[in-house]
Amino acid sequence: MAGNPERVEDLHRLAEIWERLGLRVLEMTGWERRGRISGNTFEVLGCHHTGQPFDTDRVLRDGRPDLSGPLCNVALHANGDVVLVASGLANHFGSATWPNGRSLGVEATGPQKTSPKFPNHDAYVALAAGFCSFKGNADPAKQLRTDVGIPVHMVAGHKEVAVDKETHKIYGRKFDPDFEGPAPTLQGALAHGFSVSGTMRLIDTFRDQVRARMTDHEEDISIVDDETKAYLDKQFESIRDRMDRALQRIGGRSNAVYNDRNEAFKDLVMAKEALAAARAAERTAEKVADELAKVKRQLRSGMTAGVGEPEG
Repeated sequence: MAGNPERVEDLHRLAEIWERLGLRVLEMTGWERRGRISGNTFEVLGCHHTGQPFDTDRVLRDGRPDLSGPLCNVALHANGDVVLVASGLANHFGSATWPNGRSLGVEATGPQKTSPKFPNHDAYVALAAGFCSFKGNADPAKQLRTDVGIPVHMVAGHKEVAVDKETHKIYGRKFDPDFEGPAPTLQGALAHGFSVSGTMRLIDTFRDQVRARMTDHEEDISIVDDETKAYLDKQFESIRDRMDRALQRIGGRSNAVYNDRNEAFKDLVMAKEALAAARAAERTAEKVADELAKVKRQLRSGMTAGVGEPEG
């Protein structure tokens, strides 16, 4: 159990973003200290789907006889719940054009397809949109590297990056996730020297849905919650009051430097006072946001005690 303190911080911030997008985030016991090594980064989101009709937390945590755990950093339950599994490196991509050490692996459970889509699809879109927002990337279809024929985006499907274990140049080793909807299909030899075993459908339609979700919910991503937003509104109202009082004080003084002919100086004094008030409000808002984050983490830990524990 190594874990990665830097990725612990990242996942706490991601959890807050995901909750603002309407997802419920749970914590598997010990996730902060779980992971093969601690030098991993979260540069790309690795999208997986087990196809199992039930949640498989214990396997995702501990691994299989042929592969040690953890098998993901985050699990997405069939009901749409997000579960933090590991902060350190997870075994999820395997032999691929994008390494495990540079990716955040998500394993979704539940039936692969349920007419017209598998049950946690909408939650998957929100999860990916939150990741793209966290990375500060306005366009989740932005390409991160150009040395592979199949584009590896911020949001990458397992089937798009998984290659055969012998030559490492043939795609088609994996078939997940099988998102519904039309999307480009690759087959045969590719220009960069790689090839596709059979045919493979990209997840461009899913990425388009992620981009649309980001566009529709930009305000949701930027505001902590309704209570904090109301608090900030009050702070800005206070700033306006301060500006009004500053204007009255300046206009009431007899000193020549404040007379009506020195408008520039009046504006400077008002701006300086308003700026000081705005900075004070910002510091207070940041303090409130930090306190809210701590409370949310405590609530999640209390609510999910025992998640991932052996079944009784």
